[in-house]
Amino acid sequence: MTHTCIPKETSELAKHRKNTTLHYISASSTMKVRFTTVVEPGVVYDAKQFAREIEIYLSDPDGWASRGYEFVYVTRTPAVAIHLATPEQIRAAECGDGSLSCAELRGRHIRLNSARWSGVLPNHSKLPLDEYRQYMVTHEMGHILGHEHVECPAHGAPAPLMMQQTLGIGACAPNTKLTCSDRR
Repeated sequence: MTHTCIPKETSELAKHRKNTTLHYISASSTMKVRFTTVVEPGVVYDAKQFAREIEIYLSDPDGWASRGYEFVYVTRTPAVAIHLATPEQIRAAECGDGSLSCAELRGRHIRLNSARWSGVLPNHSKLPLDEYRQYMVTHEMGHILGHEHVECPAHGAPAPLMMQQTLGIGACAPNTKLTCSDRR
């Protein structure tokens, strides 16, 4: 089942357009977000591989790139640092209790939980590990971009990226693409 964004019926003419879908148009100018990656001490993961994977996930045309964002990997003067961190390091950074990944709303730091990244801790998103990592990165970047959590919009609808999918998707379907709920 495909779900689309349906505009509210606001006029007499709109009543005659039952199947009209709302199309989103990316901004005419690209908004560049400079980022870097950090594999924290004590995390066993190849730093170059982590950087490559983050670049791939952030450039996904079904993610924030579809909203006019371009993510540029840099080694100096990043706007955002994406850390692969242990639960203990997440707690020490005062970014939650360490059980989840986290990001500062409109901030500069994303901390991805290495135990979830590696699949040691369970997630309830119903996504395979590679797609779950995609979700983790896109969800936390959404917080950096100013987006807060949302709920499952309808039974069978794709789970919004800004839904806390790690905790479960309820009646939603597994998903790694931006949805209508994420675009608000």
